[in-house]
Amino acid sequence: MAKPKKPNGNIGGTLGLVAGIVGAVTPLAVELIDRIPKKEELGPSEELIFMPELCSKKFPLKLDEAKELLESRGLKALPIEVRLRDACVKYKDCFELQVVGSDRKPNSKLKPGGTVIVQYVTQEVIDESRRIFEEAEKQKAALKQERAVKRAEQMERAKAVAGDTAAKARAGVEKMIRRDKKKELGKENSHEQE
Repeated sequence: MAKPKKPNGNIGGTLGLVAGIVGAVTPLAVELIDRIPKKEELGPSEELIFMPELCSKKFPLKLDEAKELLESRGLKALPIEVRLRDACVKYKDCFELQVVGSDRKPNSKLKPGGTVIVQYVTQEVIDESRRIFEEAEKQKAALKQERAVKRAEQMERAKAVAGDTAAKARAGVEKMIRRDKKKELGKENSHEQE
């Protein structure tokens, strides 16, 4: 038979220890909670401003329009033009002073008075971009023409080879027909001689 278990005689000591710890920690917790500033005690918070979209493909903006839009929202614009060496095909369809980029994403939150870098293109960059595009198109056309010429040459060679093969085959067939005719004539002549 198993012995009945005795209740732990130390329960009272454990509860006393826990009660002592809670009693000691409570004043510290209350003091920390009292140190957290209340909402009324906080200074007036600055409301954040949502960054407007400056580079929409459907509705492109001029530099002046972008500046005006940013200033109406309490932001400052720092205009920077695209350098001539950065001209590329993507600027070929732009108009002069069109905004093409900014350092902030649309709908990002900014503090009032924050500065936004606004990138725009000049006519010089647009012209260079068009020249680059036209040059690339000429190269594509030249490559396409070169491939077409090579393809035509390959087709001519294939036709010549096919024509030679067909002529050889025709000659072979004719030779076989002549040989068969000679054999038949030879058989007929041999039958007549008998």
